[in-house]
Formats: sequence, structure tokens, C-alpha cells
Amino acid sequence: MEAYTRLVKPNAPEAKKRFGQHFLRDTGVLDRIVRWIAPAPGDLFLEIGAGTGALSRLLAGYAERLWAVELDRDCLPLLEDALAPFPGASVIGADILKFDFGLLPAPGPGQRLRVAGNLPYNIATATIGRLFDARLEAADMFFMLQLEVAQRIAAPPGSRLYGYLSVRCQYQAEVRMGFRVSPSCFVPRPAVSSAMIALTPRAGRRGPGWEAHFDLLCKGAFAHRRKTLGNSLSLHPELGKIAPALLEAAGIDGRRRAEDLSVEEYVRLASAFHDHFVPYAADPGV
Repeated sequence: MEAYTRLVKPNAPEAKKRFGQHFLRDTGVLDRIVRWIAPAPGDLFLEIGAGTGALSRLLAGYAERLWAVELDRDCLPLLEDALAPFPGASVIGADILKFDFGLLPAPGPGQRLRVAGNLPYNIATATIGRLFDARLEAADMFFMLQLEVAQRIAAPPGSRLYGYLSVRCQYQAEVRMGFRVSPSCFVPRPAVSSAMIALTPRAGRRGPGWEAHFDLLCKGAFAHRRKTLGNSLSLHPELGKIAPALLEAAGIDGRRRAEDLSVEEYVRLASAFHDHFVPYAADPGV
């Protein structure tokens, strides 16, 4: 994967450690991100962690609408200035972890909602989880993440990095690894490399109750990575008593380890739990 080092340092507020800020300033990387996203007329963009608008202004030049969300009040004046030439762009000063996604209009005919952002390192996984939980009608999502976090999301079964985050994200979306980005492309320079990743949400999601059971089982399975799946689930306070019967109902050998199961097998495990071990599972809205 190629790294980029053409750094531009515009006037900007000092990055704040509490926000996990690392401003992307490399024009080559910014241009490559836009080419990879391939914005088109009719696109509606939600940008998370817009900072001072380095990526925002590039997306706004193509998109029909852009909502640039930024928590840092010191960044907002520069962000507003960057987007002033674009009538379809709006700046939202808000915490994405508390943002009401219901405020965004649903895409109309010929439109698609897309999400992008250079996610703050300290809330990246929480942000992705909240986007999934919000059930946005998003066509796709493109994020700059710490390299290891991106690798964990995309990791295949049986690999060292495959875990709860891998299963959760790969159940919710088709995952594509993008390109790696050098620490030298950011201000301030982070201690680790970064990478772009694309998530395309899958159609036909199950109800919130089923997905809560899926989440419960995945976390229980990976809670004790060195133990077998059967032993790990047996130690769970809610699943322990039914673990042997649950594994049998799902047709999964409890002597295997959590990292060896495919996403499809976790789906099967969650369906067995939902269908046979939850009293209210007959409710289709659960």
C-alpha cells in the first residue's frame, strides 16, 4: 500500500488530545480519498469529524447536500469559511455519539446518503457501532481509521486480529480495505499508521431484538479467547446454563474457538438462540 507525504499546513486551531484529533493535511491523500469515494450528483453526504474542512470542501463540490459534523468549537469558524461557497453544505456543531440522525432527511428519488470521515481515534469503533445501530439508509461509508482498527474490521476467520469487531462489522456490511496512509500526512503526527476502509451496509437486516442477541453471543464468545467456544459461553452470566444446548441446536462444535467461526456461523448461533431460547422470540419486531 502506498503512503503519501505531500503535506500542507494551513492556519488551523491546535489539535486537542481529548478529541483524538489528527488533521489530515496531505493534498495527495485527500484527492485519492475523493477519487475512491467517487461522489456524484444527487449524493447526500454526512461527514463525521469534519475538522477545518479539508475533505469537506472537496466533497461539497460534487454533492447535492453535505452535512459536516464537528464537535470542536474552535474548528467551526474555519469549517464554515471553507464551506461558505457551497449552498448545499451545512455545518453542524455536535457530538456524533449523541447526534439525532432522525434530523437528516431521507434520500429522495435519484439520491443516496453516503457517510465519510477521518474518525477520531478514541471514538472510531463507537462511532461505527452507533451508525449501525441508527439504521441509517446509507449506501456506503468511508472512514480513515488507525491501521490496526481497519485490519481488525476486515480480518478473516482464523486470523490473529479476527474478533468481535470483525464479526459485528462484517455482519452489518461488506468490508473493503483501502490504502494505507503514513503518519507524516497528519498534524499532529500520530504514533501509528492509518488506513481507509469502506463499509457497504447489507440489505435485509433483522430486527433490533435479534441483533441484540447476535451482539450478546458474539461478545460472550470472544470474552475468553484462549478457551474453547463452549467454555467461553459457559462462563457467561446469561448464556452459561444453556450453552451446551444452544451449540447443539446451532450445529456448532463447542470444542472450536471463537476466532474459527465464520460470520455465517455466528448468524446461525444467534438464530438458534432467538428461535429456541428466548420466550418472546415469536414477536417479529424483536
